Amino acid sequence: MSMNEETWMRSFHRILEMKDPIQRCEVMIKQCLAHFPFMRASLFTFSYFTGVGEGILRVDRSGVFSMSAIREDIRRIPPIQRVLLSNKPSFLVMDKHHQLFPTEYIEAYDLTSVLIIPLSIERVAIGCVLIDKNEEGVTVHQGLIDDVMIYFQQALAYILPPISQSPNPLSKRETEVLQYAADGYSTKEMARLLRISDFTARDYISTAIRKLQANHRAEAVAKALREKWIL
Repeated sequence: MSMNEETWMRSFHRILEMKDPIQRCEVMIKQCLAHFPFMRASLFTFSYFTGVGEGILRVDRSGVFSMSAIREDIRRIPPIQRVLLSNKPSFLVMDKHHQLFPTEYIEAYDLTSVLIIPLSIERVAIGCVLIDKNEEGVTVHQGLIDDVMIYFQQALAYILPPISQSPNPLSKRETEVLQYAADGYSTKEMARLLRISDFTARDYISTAIRKLQANHRAEAVAKALREKWIL
């Protein structure tokens, strides 16, 4: 687990302190801006049944604002449609993509670029986050995009109510290491607490990831949280 992921998961517990779903979303977005070099982010829901995206809230350095007035057929905005259907993030520079993005939004929010992050359950998109106004001198590279994507995959597990619990395919040790991961512990700290070697702790994590058919540790933790195999 990277130092970033450890920091994120410690901060995710602030989300659990909030009972209201909108407040949880607000904390999630605020923490995003605290961890990454951006100054504004907006949260939207999406329905496959209607093809419509709806605004929830926007956070910037001056406060939190409702976005409930925005309701759009995502087919009108091809870059967002592609992100939601492919479940892959995308970074747009407006001088290259302005014809694909509604002019009224570019002008209203003074957009020069935007990072689109899908929010998904089991790879099915339920919304997205639009992040813009990167800090001066910051280059939005693929590593940064990947980190933001992983952050939201992890954070979403703390936002959503748990789904119906199914049998836990993990062993006792595999469950324990994912619980420690969710609590923000490093592999070395897990090994010390469980009185096993670092190599053995990493092996348990790898096995858990494979059993849950996850792409990485953060996705495995998110699935285990949703299934209530860990808390």
